[in-house]
Amino acid sequence: MSERRFTPRKADFPVVRSSVGRSMLAIDSLLKTYPGRGGRAATKALDGVSFTVKEGDFFTLLGPSGCGKTTTLQCIAGLEAPDDGTIRMGSEVVFGSRGGAFVPANRRGLGMVFQSYAIWPHMSVFDNVAFPLVFGGVRMAAASVKAEVMRALEMVQLGHLADRPAPMLSGGQQQRVALARALVRRPRILLLDEPLSNLDAKLRDTMRAEIRALVKSVGITTIFVTHDQTEAIGMSDQIVLMRAGRIVQQGGPRDIYLRPNSVFTADFMGRSNLIAGKAVVEPGAPLRIDTKLGVLVAETDTEFAPGASVVAVVRPQAVRIMPKASGSNSINSFAAWIVSLNFLGDLVEAEVEAGGVRMVLMLNPYDTYEEGSEITLHIPPENCVAVPADDREAAS
Repeated sequence: MSERRFTPRKADFPVVRSSVGRSMLAIDSLLKTYPGRGGRAATKALDGVSFTVKEGDFFTLLGPSGCGKTTTLQCIAGLEAPDDGTIRMGSEVVFGSRGGAFVPANRRGLGMVFQSYAIWPHMSVFDNVAFPLVFGGVRMAAASVKAEVMRALEMVQLGHLADRPAPMLSGGQQQRVALARALVRRPRILLLDEPLSNLDAKLRDTMRAEIRALVKSVGITTIFVTHDQTEAIGMSDQIVLMRAGRIVQQGGPRDIYLRPNSVFTADFMGRSNLIAGKAVVEPGAPLRIDTKLGVLVAETDTEFAPGASVVAVVRPQAVRIMPKASGSNSINSFAAWIVSLNFLGDLVEAEVEAGGVRMVLMLNPYDTYEEGSEITLHIPPENCVAVPADDREAAS
């Protein structure tokens, strides 16, 4: 079944917002430990997690399986109670370990889309969306229920399918029904728990853009959980990258991708060439790294002691290729040989070797290169980021 793109209509679903930049959600020092079973040790799922989400932001919790992102979302939703910490939504404390505050999930004013969508197959599209209004504990006239449901369905352009049985929907349509149901009560925060994972690759790409457009059009604060860095980069205003119950790095997609603060971040956020070396530190001079490739001039937000172990992070797109005749005497320029070329359509993946170091580069498919040819690599210092070498475990 083909998918029709929808264009959200802000006027169909007005959401009241206050001043831009106001904090909508504040998480402070969350701790959560699950007891061990069958003789196993207890698992610390959250270890001092803190962050703030601005009103209207699309905010993503990203990381590998078991990093604590879903536990964080469940604590926000009220489906889990942390062991310690504070959760504040606007001016209201919905969880506070010291004061004993705990607002139940059904009173937090949230909408949630689960990974499975949780669409009831024995109901129509209309009845699925109407469910939280009919059984949500607040009496509402039938005419009001119909108006709210149709407004939500029109927002995702499914009004014409209101009477369709749920089993007759495609994957993308089911997702839109789940979104309409989450938004029909006009929640103050929308929670999305890996809602794209059950879609095929092409539809996932389409829905990624449409979900962001939808939530931005109504101005609703959104917390999104995913393990997919492409989804996080393409949809988010802010990303929190988590590992083993802790926040590794927080920032905008561009900052985290181009300025990783660790080997873990560089590896998890996409392909990187990781070049090990020793720091050469001189007062007032840029950081230099002594590597097998040669001396690299790099940028960094970390202070390194002379001789410290350093890893230079160089993205495959960060390297410029120059003709052999251009020489390799300038800063961060090195003679290299093309080992292999792999044409992938929108780019060419090239493996090159320089000074005993192998690197992967992404080249323009319209440029012509040959395997075995000699070239000169140039790595602009601003494209070379130095991070500590004390965390070499690959992202899982």
